[in-house]
Amino acid sequence: MTETAQENIDVQSRRTKSEVGWFSRAKYMFVRFWLVLLVKVGGLDGMYRFGQIFGTIEFILQYRKRWRAYRRLEEVSGGPLPTARKRMVIRRQMCRVRCDKMIYTIMDRIDRNELLNRVQVVHREYMDQAVAHGKGTFMMFSHQGSHHLGGILLILLGYPTIGLRDPNESDLRLYIQEQFEKNFPEFKFLQITPSDSFARTFFQAFKDNAIIAAAMDIWRDRGNVRTVKVQVFGQEREFLSGMTHIALRSHSPILVGFLLSFPGYHYRVIFHPWISDPDQDGDTPPTVQRVMQEYANIIENHVKTYPCHISKLH
Repeated sequence: MTETAQENIDVQSRRTKSEVGWFSRAKYMFVRFWLVLLVKVGGLDGMYRFGQIFGTIEFILQYRKRWRAYRRLEEVSGGPLPTARKRMVIRRQMCRVRCDKMIYTIMDRIDRNELLNRVQVVHREYMDQAVAHGKGTFMMFSHQGSHHLGGILLILLGYPTIGLRDPNESDLRLYIQEQFEKNFPEFKFLQITPSDSFARTFFQAFKDNAIIAAAMDIWRDRGNVRTVKVQVFGQEREFLSGMTHIALRSHSPILVGFLLSFPGYHYRVIFHPWISDPDQDGDTPPTVQRVMQEYANIIENHVKTYPCHISKLH
């Protein structure tokens, strides 16, 4: 990436980054301390078992959250499900989310080799072909699964990446990013930039053959942003499309990827084939509509195959 593009990203990050309050900072420091201690005593497997217990307790006690998850599961499944099936899927989903949040919180303190030994990559050739194309890559993640972990694993797999974040990111995300910048040597290859940065920043990044990763399946109103209506889970929703326009105009390959979480902190990164032809497709409304609908179709098939990776409506 050129110095100009990097300076644009740094300026945008400083413009939108807010300070984390002292109370939140103290709370997150306390949590990180105990999680690191837990790993030192019981290893990653011990922390995973603790996360399973914690998630199960959440499942039992947080009945409102549990019933909202039941409704979400039936929504994506297309109809009512047996009670036993719903309980099994949602308990696993809540345990997965809890375990993934725990490892994300202290990923800068975990041995890289031990972590990468637990990561499997499926169809890596699609990403390598996109990088070899030389005009940048738009990696479409999804909120269905732990996409924040997916971005970090991309870095550890050797792909310098620009990750987009909500301009109003939570204190936890900002604090963890701050700690990663201090303690995570590989984090220098991951640029976190607000999604409302100037478009020229992303055009320049694609020109420099960078990988831009973002989850575009935003289901709630984000204000004055470009969206496209898609059919997903039997409903009409509006997905963010601004980065798709930029990628098509830059003749950058667009592909979809997911992170699957398995027991014992084992992960699988899945790359799907390109959903655009960078040498033929242009930035036209029909092309954008087709690409975004294909993205929605892939998400729907993925969630129906791995229901434990459903997420809340974003």
